[in-house]
Amino acid sequence: MATNTTTAAAPRGLGFDPWGPVWRLLTSVRAAVVYIALLALLGLAGTVIPQIPEAMRGNDAAVAAWVESQEGTFGPLTDPMHRLGFFNLFTTRWFLAALAFLVLFVTTCTFNRLAPTWRNVVRPPKSVPESFFERAHNRATLAAAAPERLTAALAAMRFRTETQRRDGATYVFADRFAWAQLGTFVSHLALILFLAGGLVSWATGFTASVFTGEGTSAPIFAVSNANQIQVRVDDAIGVYGDEGNPLDFRTHLTIFENGRAVKSGVTTVNDPLEYGGYRFHQVAFFGDGAELRIREVATGNTVFLETFPMEEVTAAPRVTISDGARTLVSDVIAPTDFLGYASGTTVRVSPEQVLWVGITAKGEDAWQVVAFDPRAQAESAAARIDEGAEAALGALTVRFDAVEALPAAVGVQVPGSGDNEVLAQMVEGADGEESLLLVSQGKPAISLARGEPTVVDGYEYTFGGRREFAGISVKRDHGAWFIWAATAMLLIGLAITFYVPRRRLWIKITPERTQVAALAEKSGGFEKDMRILARRTGLPVPRELEEDD
Repeated sequence: MATNTTTAAAPRGLGFDPWGPVWRLLTSVRAAVVYIALLALLGLAGTVIPQIPEAMRGNDAAVAAWVESQEGTFGPLTDPMHRLGFFNLFTTRWFLAALAFLVLFVTTCTFNRLAPTWRNVVRPPKSVPESFFERAHNRATLAAAAPERLTAALAAMRFRTETQRRDGATYVFADRFAWAQLGTFVSHLALILFLAGGLVSWATGFTASVFTGEGTSAPIFAVSNANQIQVRVDDAIGVYGDEGNPLDFRTHLTIFENGRAVKSGVTTVNDPLEYGGYRFHQVAFFGDGAELRIREVATGNTVFLETFPMEEVTAAPRVTISDGARTLVSDVIAPTDFLGYASGTTVRVSPEQVLWVGITAKGEDAWQVVAFDPRAQAESAAARIDEGAEAALGALTVRFDAVEALPAAVGVQVPGSGDNEVLAQMVEGADGEESLLLVSQGKPAISLARGEPTVVDGYEYTFGGRREFAGISVKRDHGAWFIWAATAMLLIGLAITFYVPRRRLWIKITPERTQVAALAEKSGGFEKDMRILARRTGLPVPRELEEDD
């Protein structure tokens, strides 16, 4: 009696690999395309949705006020959007993590395709089925050719060839620019470097802006930083053409580290000064600034020493006052009195006579000079003069020549002015010399000639002269090298892909004909190669391969 023996099958599922689904996801080109599309949508959202201004970031009160201002646009969604980071999208941790995962995605896909692509480059299939010669998209039939002559023609066209003989036919495999197939990996690696560079810039990058005048310095980091770097503007230079167009901006800088001068040099917009991994770029130039020193006479201590920009302007009239026989005054009248209807000042015309001369707006683009004798009681005695015109005021004639814009700084905190903020104005005299006029409410104006100390109420004021200001951008970006390398690799990869395409030909030569089939692009390159091959081999060009007129 026979005995049946049954062997139990091994249970299924005990060999489950938890990394298998993860690997299949990371190596899926379709999943990669979907993921990149999602990131692109997020990037579009970050462009469309308003982002918190850079200057407000880190200031909780400013950020809260800005977010509150968005409620009129986004309504009840404003707070959830802020919590999720949609108002600060490109610097949120989850978005940066998404970019890091994209690097992993692209790297894994590239690595997964590397081995089969490399095999296809170094060990391509030398033989194809016979049906390939009849069905290939790129195929041609030429007259019968001598194998030696055909391979010589292919060699002249930069093809590497291998020849086999079997079944009464000669088979030739020709390969040109096999290495060009690796160009796609160069482009993929460029994408990885772009993303990696962005992450490195975010993690280690630094950006600061400095706006300071000649002879002054400013810290780069927070004052408490133990490795403080300061930058001093030694000389800011702006060169302009005859029509006021800028020709050249450059600044001579000295860099200090922990109080010690470590480097000096010139920076421009396109040629930064570099030190310690930081790049100091010229980004702005401002030519109207003033240096002012104030010393307390009683103690000899300097209580004010600043170089400040004069970013405002005050309107001042240029007037000529004459008595008919001679010119008594020809100057720009800087205002020190700001009345309800005009701003001006008292001008001494002669030892015996003074006039109040000011300027007032007449419409949007027009001005008028207001002039009167302050000793006159009737306001109707004031003369109003349009630009380019003149008027008689008693025995005097006042002509309004032009309106000037005086560089000014509003709200300068000057010792000796009490609680009043000072208006500083830069005035250029008839001799071309500049002076600084300090105007404080309730006090006489102080006029300071350059380099000449003036003592007022126990303080000595000295105007050091005009000082230019420079805007300096300080950057450290270790990711920049990644970006430059990625840009070069992307251009190289695209150039290889589009201008050096790989071409593989499988050729079957029989006594009756020569059949050619290829894997090549569909851009007409195959037909061109076949015409060249036929002519080099001495064969007639088939009608279907002839060039169109």
